[in-house]
Amino acid sequence: MEWTQEFLDTFRNFCEKEIKPHAEDWDQNGSLPKEIFPALANIGYFGLLAPEEYGGSNLGVLAGVKSMELLSEYCGSTFFSASASFGLFGEPLRHFGTEAQKQKYYVPVLDGKKIGCMGITEPQSGSDVSAITTTAKQNKDGTILLNGQKTYITNSSIADFAIILARFINSEGEDKGLTHFILELDKPGISRGKPMKKLGLRASVTGELFFEQANIGSSESILGGIGKGFRQTMMTFNEERLSIAAYCLGVLNACLKEASSFARTRKSFGSPIYQHQAVSGMLAELYTKLEAVKSFTYRVATEMEEDQKKARKDRDPELGAKCSALKLFASVQAREGANLAVQIHGGAGFMEEYKVSRLYRDVRLAEIGGGTSEIQKSIITSSIMKWKL
Repeated sequence: MEWTQEFLDTFRNFCEKEIKPHAEDWDQNGSLPKEIFPALANIGYFGLLAPEEYGGSNLGVLAGVKSMELLSEYCGSTFFSASASFGLFGEPLRHFGTEAQKQKYYVPVLDGKKIGCMGITEPQSGSDVSAITTTAKQNKDGTILLNGQKTYITNSSIADFAIILARFINSEGEDKGLTHFILELDKPGISRGKPMKKLGLRASVTGELFFEQANIGSSESILGGIGKGFRQTMMTFNEERLSIAAYCLGVLNACLKEASSFARTRKSFGSPIYQHQAVSGMLAELYTKLEAVKSFTYRVATEMEEDQKKARKDRDPELGAKCSALKLFASVQAREGANLAVQIHGGAGFMEEYKVSRLYRDVRLAEIGGGTSEIQKSIITSSIMKWKL
């Protein structure tokens, strides 16, 4: 705990100096400077979950969540791009990669020298992962050719590496199931779409990846085994949903700080507006949302941290449902909290010069990314119906 708090104090100072002064400009420009990745790596943010032999500090899931919460308070775009690199790309490598794969891909991403991304979603398949049509066909000589399209990919236009979920067709023409492939994005046959224009999180680039007979090597590009992609994706989604809850918590922290500061300095009818019952009630509601999300998020983070130490057969079968319930709850509370913060600001909250307008735009993704709220409800209900009552 002492080491965790020491890091958090150092990291907050970093965010104050390196993130806060630039977040608004990055949002307006629609991109992050690539230098932010090695900067975050050097401060230790990327290595919080990583084993020490790969340059990490291995402080654990709860420390990671608290750090993500902190970064999200300052800049959601930085959080999402960083998380796509060391999280969506890096975490599957940590769990399932070979030593050679970790040295080639995991270490450079943790160092911030390279940027990673993950490609799951396709134009015709989002939450329905089983409907993916991208194929990885194996030739008789063992080489694998990738064909298909991925969309809504965070870091698509700036990433060096990608983990792509595709249907593996072996050299005999047999469909061996969904499989993850690790690849470098500068190979022939791979192209990128232009960054998409978005409602929020504008500095975190999102776009498409296209694959046309792209030779991605042979078996060394397969992550964690043939046909294991669906299970790996579901495990990755659990971590992603926890991280989105951490993001929501950061947004709520920022909303409360911005709203309380404004309510203290803005006056109406001769008094600071926080002294008026209507505004006072909104501040109290915002604080309550923050504390509820914090308690839920920290509890699930602690449970995941303990669960990852267990043998696979002993792991909590309800952890997925808990992560879904957490994301569902946190994303709704954060969206409602951002709405309260804007309302407390009144007309000023509708102006882009105030941070709450950006928080309001950004947080809408939390109910969509990592699986929509509707998908989370289906996962939760499916888990409930397996209980032996």
